[in-house]
This record gives sequence, C-alpha cells and structure tokens, in this order.
Amino acid sequence: MSDRILIVDNLATNRIVLKVKLSAAHYEVVQASSATEALAIATSARPDLILANAQLSGIGAADFVTALRQIRALATTPIILLQTNCSAEERHAVLRAGADDILTKPVQESLLLARLRNLLRQHYNNHDLTVHSGAAPVLGFDEARREFQSPGHIAIVAPTKPEALALQGMISQDSDHQFTAFGTDQAMPIPASQPIADVYILRIGLADAEDGLRLLAELKAAQRTHACPVIALLDDDSSPLAVTLLDMGANDVIFGLSDRHELARRMANQLRHKRRGERMRAQLLSGLQAAMADPLTGAYNRRYALPFLNQIIEDWHKTQEPFAVMVADLDFFKTVNDRFGHAAGDSVLCAVTNKIRAHLRDGDMLARIGGEEFLIVTLGTTRARARQTADRLCHMIRRTPIKIAGQSDPLHVTISIGVTMVPQGPAHVAPSVERLLEEADRALYVAKAQGRNKVTFCARSAA
Repeated sequence: MSDRILIVDNLATNRIVLKVKLSAAHYEVVQASSATEALAIATSARPDLILANAQLSGIGAADFVTALRQIRALATTPIILLQTNCSAEERHAVLRAGADDILTKPVQESLLLARLRNLLRQHYNNHDLTVHSGAAPVLGFDEARREFQSPGHIAIVAPTKPEALALQGMISQDSDHQFTAFGTDQAMPIPASQPIADVYILRIGLADAEDGLRLLAELKAAQRTHACPVIALLDDDSSPLAVTLLDMGANDVIFGLSDRHELARRMANQLRHKRRGERMRAQLLSGLQAAMADPLTGAYNRRYALPFLNQIIEDWHKTQEPFAVMVADLDFFKTVNDRFGHAAGDSVLCAVTNKIRAHLRDGDMLARIGGEEFLIVTLGTTRARARQTADRLCHMIRRTPIKIAGQSDPLHVTISIGVTMVPQGPAHVAPSVERLLEEADRALYVAKAQGRNKVTFCARSAA
C-alpha cells in the first residue's frame, strides 16, 4: 500500500498547508481543486484516504461523499471532511452518505494525524482481509453502505454502572438496538456464556483515563472482542486523550455527549464495518476449508494431507513418537458404480468417510486421496494399537449397511487397509512422505491379493 492521501479544497493555500503537514508525516499527497477534479483523480490514482473540505464550490458535502462512494474502487476508502462551521445537520448528512469522519476546523495537527493513522490502519486491515478472503465486488463485499441493517447489540461502559445506565437512557431513545450497561470494572473479562456486543461505547473522562485506556487495551487484545468496534465518548477538552485512544485502536472518538443523533449514525457505521468484516472472515474460512477439504466427502484432500504428513515427519525428529500411516481402499467399488450408478457410489463414499471419521481419535487425520482411496494417519500409536484400529475399521465398515436412495435393500461394502509404521527411537532414520505412501500402498496391494477385507502391514517397516 502507498499511504496516498487525496486532498480536496478549492483554496490553494489550504491545500498547501495540509500537504506540508502530511508530507512531513511521510504521506504521499495528491491534490484536487474541485469536486469534479477530485472524482477524476480518485478514480485513476486510487488514494488510500480522501481528506476534503466540506465547503466545495458547486456541490454539497453529502452529495460529494455520495459521488465518491459510487466509484466502486472507493467504496470503502476512508473519507474525512473538514468543516468550517459546526453544523449538526451537515455532520449527520455526510455521515449518512458514507463519510468516516467530519472534523471542525481548526483541528489540532496531532489529532488529525492520529485520525489518519487510525483510519488507514483499519483500511489496510480490511484490504488484507478482502484479498485473502477472495471477496469480490460481485459478492457485495465492497459496498459502502446498506439501506437495511438489522439491529445490533451495543455495550455501554462508563466509570460506574449508574452513569452507564443514564447514558443508555439517552442513547437508546428511538433505537432498535439491544443495549447493555456496565461499569468499567464490570466489562471485562466476559464470561464464556455471555454473548459479546457488536459495538462497545466507552465513556472516558480525564479523571478516569487510566481505567478507560486499560479497558480499551483489554478489549482489543481479547480473542472474542478484538474485532469489535470501540467508540470512545470524551469531554470537549480531551484532544490529547483522543490521540492516545485512536493510536491504541479505538475505532472512533466523539467529543461531547449532546448529539445523540450523530452518535446513532456513528454506531450504525461501525456496526456496518463489523458485519462486513464478519462476512469477509466467513468467506476466508470458507475458502480455506474448500482448499483443504474434499468437496464430496468433507474429508481432507490430498493437497492438505501430504503437507500434513510431512509436518508429522518433521515433528517426529523432535519427539521420536511413533505413528502409523494407513492407505484404505474400498473393495470392488467399480461394481457399485456399474450396478447402482455414480450417485450411489457417492453415497457409499460419504457413508464410509463418516464411519471412519467417527472411529478415529482427535488429532488423527483422514483424507480422500483418490477415487475410493483414503489416507489415515494415527499419531502416538504402537504397532499393536495401529493393528487394533485398522481391524476395527475393517470390521465396522463390513458390519454397517449403507442405505442408498431408490434401493430397497442397503448395500454392504468392505475395505482393505495397508499399514506402515514409523517406530520410536533415535536409532531410526526419518522416512520421507513418498516412502511412507509407497510402503502403505505395497501393504494394501498385499491385502487385496489375499482376498480383500483385510489389514496388512508393510513387510519392511519404515526405519
């Protein structure tokens, strides 16, 4: 990423002052002198953040933000507007249009730079998540806003529980959100049985700043809450505290408590950001699962299984803990497909996978590595225990009827299993993945040759 910031202002002197400040902070700066020029530059230059005067000639601030958001590449790019006159209506309108913040001039340089750092950090995190999740515009992950948004759970935290309840009474007016109030000392840790909030609102004053900073740090460090947006409510004279909070990870700061409508809009924006992140993380998890899993059976696939086995071998160098590698193959599977069709064959594969998985321990690995061939790795096992496991799998598959759609009678199938062992002890040389698979395959071939429905160990155990 380039840390490129687009400055938009009709007055050259304003642009020059901002450029000097941002260049000194090591940002790359591009400039536009009008809304029209800004839209053209933003489309081509792809800035990482847009910093614009709210009073641009020929266009309202909210309309300008809307026009920027309609450019697909800028749908989630942070936008900050600088406002000369403190107009609540204008603030509400631009936040509703999709701006991330609107600051009233003059803005302290330290606060402006902290807000830039904060929004850019969030932007880059979202960018990385989008790239890794494969989230595409066609899936809606680049939408800047949604007209409909279901209510969320908002946690309000103040120095004392009564203060939090009073704040809840003000914020919850005309709101569909669910609210929970806490004193600062009650907010963390969160019991495992208690659901976490979607957004946290922290009321922090200068007198209790240390407790508020500690709570923010705990929320951003905890596994369950690190992705939850935090809005800090501060007194009007708390700019230095705001800089610290933004750099520690607060997602937004608000000075003063009188404008509940602006707070409601900022809550809605943070809730939208959180749910977008959840969708992208779900997409990422789905993609990871698809990369590792066989789409038919849900077992691991060969792409996952071979690196897994290689890692087990690497671990064996340190632990010298024995493990078994098994290759299992369904007997006469082609007959199932020929007589009953491939749909029936798929049902058999899924049923066998589920049965094998149910009879393995946590930590053991099951993968489908061929049409009807499975790889099983059992960890921390002796030869005798591996024999018991393989025999149990053969017996269980043979004794389990498999129901097939369209067939009145269930099918009965069997499997053959070839096993090789990696024994314990420093005297042995670590095997390779290829050698283990070759030995297990050779043992499987013997089991097939001896009549199938058998377990056979490799005659020359891996040494």
